Order: sequence, then structure tokens, then C-alpha cells
Amino acid sequence: MRSKRYKDMLKSSAAEYLYYFLGLSIIVASLLGGSLYYYSSSLLRQEAKTNAGNSLVLLRNAQELILSEVDKSMGNIFLDSFYASYMDYYYRQDMVTLRNLQAKLDNVLSTNDYIDSVYIYYHQDDFVLSSSQGPVRIEDFADRAFAEQLVTLPLQKNDARTRSVPGGLSGDETVITIVKAIPIFYTTKLPAAYVVVNLKGFYLQQVLDAIKTNPDAAIMVADESGHIITQKTGAASVRSASAYMAFPPPQAAGTYERIIDGSDTLVSYVTSEKYGWTYIYTIPMAVVTEKIRLWLKTALLVGLLVILVSLLCSLLFSRRMAAPLKRLLSMLRNDEDGPRRGKDVMQIERGVSRILDQNRRLGLLLAEYEAYSRNKFLADLLTSGEEEDPRTADKLAYYGLELPLDGRYAACLLSMDEYARYSAEHSERARNALFLQLMETMAEGTAQEHLAFIVEVDENRIALALRFAAEMPAEEAGAAVYAVAKAVHRLLGERHPHSFTLGAGTPHTGIGRLRESCYEAGVAVDSRLLLGNGSVIRYESIERGDRHIAYPMAIERHLLAALKMGDAEAVGRHLDEFEAYIQRHAPDRPEMVRSYYLQLFSSTLKCAYEMDAEFEPGSLLRETAHAELLGAETMRGMTAYMRGVYDRILLHQESKRSRKNKELIDAVQRYVVAQLHDDLSLERLGEQFYISASHLRKIFKDETGGTVKDFILRARMERAIELLGGTELRIADIAGQVGYLSAQSFSKAFRLETGKSPAAYREELLRAGTEPTE
Repeated sequence: MRSKRYKDMLKSSAAEYLYYFLGLSIIVASLLGGSLYYYSSSLLRQEAKTNAGNSLVLLRNAQELILSEVDKSMGNIFLDSFYASYMDYYYRQDMVTLRNLQAKLDNVLSTNDYIDSVYIYYHQDDFVLSSSQGPVRIEDFADRAFAEQLVTLPLQKNDARTRSVPGGLSGDETVITIVKAIPIFYTTKLPAAYVVVNLKGFYLQQVLDAIKTNPDAAIMVADESGHIITQKTGAASVRSASAYMAFPPPQAAGTYERIIDGSDTLVSYVTSEKYGWTYIYTIPMAVVTEKIRLWLKTALLVGLLVILVSLLCSLLFSRRMAAPLKRLLSMLRNDEDGPRRGKDVMQIERGVSRILDQNRRLGLLLAEYEAYSRNKFLADLLTSGEEEDPRTADKLAYYGLELPLDGRYAACLLSMDEYARYSAEHSERARNALFLQLMETMAEGTAQEHLAFIVEVDENRIALALRFAAEMPAEEAGAAVYAVAKAVHRLLGERHPHSFTLGAGTPHTGIGRLRESCYEAGVAVDSRLLLGNGSVIRYESIERGDRHIAYPMAIERHLLAALKMGDAEAVGRHLDEFEAYIQRHAPDRPEMVRSYYLQLFSSTLKCAYEMDAEFEPGSLLRETAHAELLGAETMRGMTAYMRGVYDRILLHQESKRSRKNKELIDAVQRYVVAQLHDDLSLERLGEQFYISASHLRKIFKDETGGTVKDFILRARMERAIELLGGTELRIADIAGQVGYLSAQSFSKAFRLETGKSPAAYREELLRAGTEPTE
């Protein structure tokens, strides 16, 4: 009976509906689960790629800022030709140049917090110039092992090494070593010297640690050869990134999956075009898909719930069961959902506000980086950093500059006179505000059809790029460049209370040759050393040649001879002759002019020491701040500096000479008083003190106001009066003791001095019963 009822139920419409709903629920659950799985997996993969890319871009930007600061500090070292010739100065014992080069190297560490130490290895001489140990032989250098292996390894442009160096009391320090060559471009097998820059490892590591990542993720920084520079990994340290990707990378950025250590791993990377470093982010796919598995379980649970709901719906098709269910649901409704729903809305609003704030901060950061990238691209276009390629036009258009590649272009460079003094007296903020105003004034003084762009290419260097039609003749374009430069210089003089020098380059065809015009403008600005400040200097007006002028040794010899004689007038005259000679014969190489003035300064210090072994050149250097000689912008400034040096030496010598003269006169007077009975002629005194009679007469007159003869006579009379009153010696004996050959000559001299004879003077003393007086 039961089996019959069961068979009837299976054939009924209720069973048919049940079958339909079961099939439908299975299909819905499968589609829903599959769609959830596919959507969640795609979302999480994309989220992982986005997070990795953002983290790597932030890391690259932060470390590029650090490396750009290092390049800015080290730029003067790499480009200074004096360091390439350091050993020549060392063998010549040019102490002024050696001290200046050491101070310049030490200044790199004092102005840059990211650099731990710097040294230059001259492998041909086995010598090292170090910021920590100074100039030392290689066998006494602490980092000898690393320095000596440089000559055996190929020098790669962007190679870096992470290693440990001795750090004093704190033990070994981790540094990131970058090796450069001096000179930067060389044709020999090996460069003249190697510059080793040790960056503080914890700076880059701090930037790395500041980026929040998944605990199972790893971030690595590698050089262009694949060597790991710094890393942040949860597992053991990695020495080479070759297991993660190929070097050099085929693209600037990319993301792919690779099996590493037996597990599927998501690898993302971003490269630095400027430094060649690669920033790598890895995370196991198991970590990425962990949430996907959670979604899969959730989908299965939802599918089961759908099936159960389908079954219930099939069984509840009866109105008898549906009506009580509706009544039950109506009873369960209450008004407590309102406040709870309000709290949820407030939490959602707070979350949305936080996301908007983060997006706003990210937008400001991207805007700042956009401005930095634009200025860097334009500055590189004016220098040797940016080579022209098919993408140049696209980059210019991206930055809002519609410039034809085949037009005529020229560059002008603005430099502020007395910039060193201004920067020392004003803050960095005031300096930046002034330079922004200068760029606005330059843009205002330039016609819009000729203005290409304005950018600060270096410290105290603002470049004005001008454009002209390609068909304009070269002479007409050159005249137009000079006219624009004169107008801008005149407007700057009207708007700002400072003096400026503007160098104008020649126009060239093609935007790729803009750097040539910028170089010419720089040469013109540097020529103010010879031509003076506060003017517009055209590159065409500079006299150029390869001739070499001889150092004016004869003028130096006469100048130093006058210095030894203490003749201030002759010293000034010969210094003017020295300046006139350099001005008359100077080529277009201001460095030679500076070197000749440095040589004159070195010869002056040597001469001052020869004149007085107790003279301390260090005190002179401290008083005159000899770095001003290297920082002088004009020849007139260097001449004024040397004139001050000579004034101080002459003042010192005059003070020394006066003190010696006083000591000499005191010695002469003591000798006269002690030797009244002896020959006290000027010739005899001169022989006694190794000085000529005429010079002794002059010095004695200058120091005492009287003559030697008067002093001797007064001393003899004082002694004679003392002997007449205090002894019973005969007049003839007293005459012999005070230096007279006979009593008659003594009596005559005594009578002329006192008005009485010696005998009468003695009687008067005895009669008065008093002690003798003058």
C-alpha cells in the first residue's frame, strides 16, 4: 500500500515540480559558483598586480630621489679635471691644491646624509684619496682588497654591490658601493682613476621597510647585472635575481608567473631608465589564491543553500504552508533595523572618506612627480642626458609642448652674480621663490612665438630655450637670439635688485642640437671671469684658440722681491701688471686663469714662510678664507683677494720688524751702558750687532727719537757724576772709565754738558753733603 502511494507521488505534478526545481537549483548553483570563482580569481590577480606595481613605483621614485641627491653631490667630483691630475699635484707637493681637493671631497659627506664614505683609487700609482683616511698608499688603506680588484673587473655603468666595511666602534657597516670612472669617458683600457661611493645601506633599507607588503611577499632591488643591492624577504636572503627574471629586462615593466623553488610565483618588476636598477616584487600564487579558495567554499555553500531553498520552495507550494510562513515573517519584522542600518551607513561613509583622502594625497604626489619628471626631461634635453629619438616628439606633446623637431633652436643661460653670497645669507625657500620669479620674468620678456620652454638645469643656471622657423637664415636667427637676450636682461634689471649675467648660444637646426647651444651659452657665462659681471655675453664674441700662455714668472719674481722689501707700493704695481698680463693674453679657458692665480697664491705663501720661519700660513688662510679665490667670478675679484693677502703679510712683517727693532735698540743701549770705557763709535756698534752704521742710525732715531751719539754722551756723563760723588778716584781715572782718552777732553765735554768742571762739580757735591743727582 505504501509502495503504491510512493509510486503515485512520483508520478504526481508535485514530484514533477520537485524535479524541475532540483535541476534548476543545480544549474543555478553551478553557474553562480563558477562565475564567483572566475570573477574573484580575476579580481584578486589584478589586485595583486596593481599592489605590486604601485609598491615598486613608490620604491623606485623614493630611491631615485636618493640617488639623484648622491649624483648632485658627486657631480663636482666626477667632472673636476683636477682630480684626474691629483697625483701630479701630489708629486709637485702643491699643498694648496691638495688641501682644496681634500676639502671638496670631505664636503660631499658633510652635505649629503646618504653617503657613508668616498675615495678615489689611482691604480697606476697605488694611491688612494679617501674621505675617511685622507691621502694614503694602497697598502695602508682599510678597503684595499676591494680597491685592488677593480682593475681586474669590467666597469659597468650601473653596477652596485652590497657589502660590509669596517665601521669603527660599532663594528662592520653595510654599504651599497657604486663605482665610477675618472674621466667619465676614456679611450684607454682602464680609466685614470676609480671613484668608489659607499652609500649608507640603512637608508635604502629604511625606504624598503617603509613599504607595507604581504608577510609572504618579497621585494628586491638589483643592478643591471642581476646582483641584489637590497631586499626585504621573509625567507633567506637572495644573492642574485637571475632566478626570477632575465637580465637585462626586455621591457621597462612587466608581470608574469614563474615556478620558483617548486611553487608557482607571481613576479612583477619595474626598471629605472636613469640608473638601470630593477625593482622586483614576488608573491606566491598560493597566497594570492587563498582568498579565491575562500570564495570557492562560499560559492559551494551558497549552492547548497540554493538547493535547500529550492527543495523548500517545492514542498511549500501549498497555500496552507505558504500562508503561515507569510504570517510568521510579518511577525518577525520590527523597527530595530533602523538604528543598525544607520550605523552601517556611517561606517560606509567613513570608509569612503578615507579612500577619498588617500586618493587626494596620491593625486598630489603624482602631480609633484609629474612636475619633477617634466623638468628633468627638459633639463636632460639641454644637456647630454637625453638623446633625441622617435619618442622625443611624443614626450614633448605629453608635457604640453608642441615643438617641431626640425626648427632652429638656441639656448640662453642666466646666472646670478654673487650667488654664493646670496645663498649664504638667505634660506633655501627664499632662493627657490626668487628663481621662480626670475623664470616668470624671463617668460614675460620673451615673445611667445620664440619661447620654447624655461627650466633650471643646474644650481644658479636657468636655461631659456628659443625656437625659430627652420627657413630663417642663421645670421638673422643669431641676431634675434641676441635681441631676446638683451630684452630679458634689461627686464630682469628693472624687476630685481640683483646683478645677472646672461650667456647666449648660437642657433642650430634640429631640437637634438639644442644641447650644443646650451653648452655654448655655458661657455659664454663662464667667460665673465674675464669679461666681468652684469652683461649679456654672446658665444660668438668670445676669443677662442688653442694657444698656451706662459706663466708670468718675471712679474711674480719682481712682486715677491718687493714683498720681501716691504714695499707696499711696488707690490701693488706688480700685481696690476700680473692682472694686465693675464687679461691681455688670456685664452677662452678660465680654468687656466684660476690655476695661475692659485700658483701666485702658493708662491706668496712660500715666500712669506721664507721671510719668517715663525710665520703661520694657516692663520693667513683662516683670516682671508682662501676658498673665496676659487669662488671668485671675475679676475678683478681674484686680484682684490690677492691684494688683501699682501696687505696682511705686509702688516705682519711691519709688526714683526718693529718688534725686532725695539729689541735691537734695547740691546744696543745695554751694551753702551756696560761698555762706556770702550770704543762706542757707530761703526764699532754696527760690527758688534751685524748691522750697517747708517741703518743703525735710522732705526735708533725711529725708536727713541734721538741719536746714538747723544745717548752715549748722556750715559757717560751720568756715570761720571756717579763716580765724582761716590768715589775718590782721580779725574784722569774717571775719564778713562767713561771712555775718554785724556782728562782734558773729558773736562771739556763735562763742562759743555753741566756748565762746570769735574773738580768744581765734586767740591759742590761734597760741600752740600748730598748724593749726586743728574
